[in-house]
Amino acid sequence: MIGLVFALPRELEAFRVKLGSASVFQADGLTFYYTCANGRPVISVSSGIGQERSRRAAESLLRIFNVDAIISAGFAGGVKGDVRTGELIIARNVLNYPRQTGPGGASDAYSHPCHGSLVDLSCRLASESGLGFHCGDLLTVNEVVAQPDSKRRIGDTTSAVAIEMEGIGVAEAATASGAPFLALKVVSDETDDELKGDGLVYEDGRVNALGVIAHLLRNPLDLVYFLRLRHKTDTALEKLSVFLCLLTERYKEAFNPLHRVTEK
Repeated sequence: MIGLVFALPRELEAFRVKLGSASVFQADGLTFYYTCANGRPVISVSSGIGQERSRRAAESLLRIFNVDAIISAGFAGGVKGDVRTGELIIARNVLNYPRQTGPGGASDAYSHPCHGSLVDLSCRLASESGLGFHCGDLLTVNEVVAQPDSKRRIGDTTSAVAIEMEGIGVAEAATASGAPFLALKVVSDETDDELKGDGLVYEDGRVNALGVIAHLLRNPLDLVYFLRLRHKTDTALEKLSVFLCLLTERYKEAFNPLHRVTEK
């Protein structure tokens, strides 16, 4: 069985609907969904935003369920010029910086490597499927990076190709338990895209509908921006979900290269 930790309920739901009906388990204040991908059992959970929430969700998943590997999945923002919306980010390493220093203090950075065979399998499957992807470092940040200048600065001063807010939490939980770990993201915004709005998503990942309405009353022209953003992220999630279905069906090939042959 493989485990997946998403930040947002929307990210999880886009994947789960691909697999059909699910059994639901409540534990530790979290909701876990048990489904199957072509006969392969999958357990998924939405952690909420940030590395502390993702760490707690991953710790619960790893303690309750006997999984072969755990994946941090969801959105990421590009910080290199050639990283485009809808492309996959297959992380070789997940990076983090102490809150007080932030990106740029390379000597203060620490890194969690992803499971090499899972990385290689993901790259091979993405290539075979004709999906655009980047394999490189992923940086976990402590707050939303909204401005293009800030994204470019991260791209220029770190090895990261993309940023997000949860990967390091799942990585640390996986390392503590000895579980193989992979971070697999899809690009929701590019380096030159400004992210508008503040406080429009609660920490648990739900959309703050009243906050969105209040923002649009103050900035009515942003309606077009939000509609375009929704369309772009829906398309990105579709690509991520399709790929996750494929990976969760075939992930055991990463641990046994002969697995694909012996099953035939």
